[in-house]
Amino acid sequence: MARKLIKIFILLLVIALIAMGLIYYALFISINQIDIRYETLSSDKIPDAMNDVKIAYFTDLEYGNFVDEQRLDMIIDKINYAAADVIIFGGGLFDPGSQLEEEDIKTIQEKLESLDAPLGKFAVLGERDCVNETVREQVSTLLEDADFEILDNRSLHIRNGSNSGIVLIGTQPLINGSPDIDAAVSNITNEEYNIMITHCPDLFTKDNIPFSSLSLGIAGHSHGSQINLPLFGSYNPTEGAKQYSLGKYQVSTMELQVSNGVGTTGVNARLFSPAEIVVYRLRHTE
Repeated sequence: MARKLIKIFILLLVIALIAMGLIYYALFISINQIDIRYETLSSDKIPDAMNDVKIAYFTDLEYGNFVDEQRLDMIIDKINYAAADVIIFGGGLFDPGSQLEEEDIKTIQEKLESLDAPLGKFAVLGERDCVNETVREQVSTLLEDADFEILDNRSLHIRNGSNSGIVLIGTQPLINGSPDIDAAVSNITNEEYNIMITHCPDLFTKDNIPFSSLSLGIAGHSHGSQINLPLFGSYNPTEGAKQYSLGKYQVSTMELQVSNGVGTTGVNARLFSPAEIVVYRLRHTE
């Protein structure tokens, strides 16, 4: 009997130590790590002139309560290390409720401006960037001053010294925004490689999205739930990312990728859902 009790005690002690280790990792180690996830996009719709062009995508910066200047510097260094030709910001600039001074705004703008992308820097707005007109104007002005072009329910071509290229399509967020899918896709064709970017991934549940014309969908918003428990999944499903919360999905004929983002909100912790910057390498196929 005593031997059995000792075994139970040891088992409980091991479980407690593992739980404590995971909590420590989530609170103190994981938040200071940023992965660069590399993806290759291969298609005969990608023109030869765009072969090996790299697109860096980051989202959900959430500067303020947890992401400070030091963590922003780490994010900026990681993006610049990727040496991308195109940079896309997926929305979520400030953490709600954070008290930012004018000096903080200037710091964010200068650091985002320091990002180098020879073929352009682009952005869509997140739901927190659109909580009211004042915040929306502040975020839009900051991004534009940092040389980001905002894709507000519209598309544009990215070219690399050629008349042919790929198409980026951006919409307003599903939450607090007015996404106009018809306007955003009005100038696209099936012959081109079309990438649709929006903040909330559940926008891709809408019936009027022309999936057959889209090559890839990119979104963020969920933070990959920040704490993603094996077998249990997301501990806190997010409105706007309940259908598509994290990872990769096949939605009709289009692949959707939902990024974990780079910042944290609510609780400054990450577990089995690392902060990430995604680097897409374009590959022309015959």
